[in-house]
Amino acid sequence: MDDLFDGLKVLVEQLVRLLQLVGLPIFTVLIIVGFLLLLTSGKNPRRKKTGYVFVVLFGSGALLIAYTPLIAHSFMGLGPQSAHVGDSVENMVNGAGSIGPQLFTGVWYISIPIVFTMFYYGLLVRLSAAKNPQKKRLGIGMMLFSPIVLLAAYVVPKLSHML
Repeated sequence: MDDLFDGLKVLVEQLVRLLQLVGLPIFTVLIIVGFLLLLTSGKNPRRKKTGYVFVVLFGSGALLIAYTPLIAHSFMGLGPQSAHVGDSVENMVNGAGSIGPQLFTGVWYISIPIVFTMFYYGLLVRLSAAKNPQKKRLGIGMMLFSPIVLLAAYVVPKLSHML
């Protein structure tokens, strides 16, 4: 019976590891998509709500994935277990572990042109707004918010490697 629980424990640990290696980069990309939706929403309430939901939901999910095992470990206080060699779940997790850095590199290469395009589009909207104050605010918001999105695209991968 102990072998069954040990196997289940190893399976749960490897699933948590898989979530951290693959789920955290995916949630980070979805947070950046939410920021871009907020950046480009304008007066569209549905798009703005979708952006808010993406940022809040996937931000909370990323924090939950990153810190729940740490909090559970600090309360349960279990020591490290010996590694099982040749487990199929562990091999699967190790094989999927390279997806995260590739995904972050892809986000870097994609986010730079998109954010700079949105910055210049905001500048264009701001300068062509004449006497329309809402367009002026939209242009200023896009210009001010685009560096924040770019900063998130650069900082989040650096922070996730510290976990």
